[in-house]
Amino acid sequence: MNTEIYFFSGTGNSYSVAATIAHQLDASLLPVVPYREDESVTSTGDTVGIVFPIYDFKAPELVKDFVCKLKTPDSTYFFGVCTYGVTYLNAMKKLEEAFNSAGKELSGGFAIKAPHSGLGYDRIPAEKQKEMYKLARKKCTSISSYVRSRKRGTIETSSLRDRVVLLGLLVRLLPGLFPMFKQALFEGWDSLGFYADEKCNGCRVCERVCPMDNITMGEEKPIWGDNCINCFACFHWCPRESIQIANLTGKMERRHHPEVRLVDLIEQKHRIFTKTCRESPGARSGDESAGLPPALK
Repeated sequence: MNTEIYFFSGTGNSYSVAATIAHQLDASLLPVVPYREDESVTSTGDTVGIVFPIYDFKAPELVKDFVCKLKTPDSTYFFGVCTYGVTYLNAMKKLEEAFNSAGKELSGGFAIKAPHSGLGYDRIPAEKQKEMYKLARKKCTSISSYVRSRKRGTIETSSLRDRVVLLGLLVRLLPGLFPMFKQALFEGWDSLGFYADEKCNGCRVCERVCPMDNITMGEEKPIWGDNCINCFACFHWCPRESIQIANLTGKMERRHHPEVRLVDLIEQKHRIFTKTCRESPGARSGDESAGLPPALK
């Protein structure tokens, strides 16, 4: 079976899932990002998986665009996996619609819970995070078994309980959102963008890890362009925790997948992906500071 796993990741959760499934299926691990400006992408895989985080309860536009321009043999078997923090609602159904629009069939769509990394999340104890990653690996094994058997028809949607949890989260966030709306009203929505505070030392990690090349360095601090997809990679990978969003993030915990290195996410921008694609992140050893500027190692 010639299997290809394409992935997109901001904080490493989706990368970990993709690498784990690729290891279990003896598959090639390939990034989506380098193909974002290509008109078409040709694959010879007889099995193709796409792994990604959900933003606003759906696949990033980058991923949906990739699905539309992916050219494969007519017999190719497709499956998708999303990672989510609170709930994924109908994200996989929407992905199925994108596949159908491109004349393809999504044979399986799955969701894996991971520590939430967007606005509004709470601190998660280390032991609870470990348990979440353990359950994620178990789900990966189940997905790999499904794919090996070439099963069809499972497109997961979130439960009623998940939707109630989401409603509770939105209610809890309302007091904190009022200052944001007030700032937007008087200073414009652009005032709610990313910025680097006084802790920034110009190390350029944010510039290097941004999958959209949306960050450039000014004389001393990073500058964000207009092509942000809110992956939060810059926010969570900043070694000095200097990146903020308005007045909303000063006390937010910064976190990324503990078994994924910065260099893994930087290299997802390269068409020639140099990672050892057939080993899971947890089985790898190496310098966890790989990809950092020398002064920060």
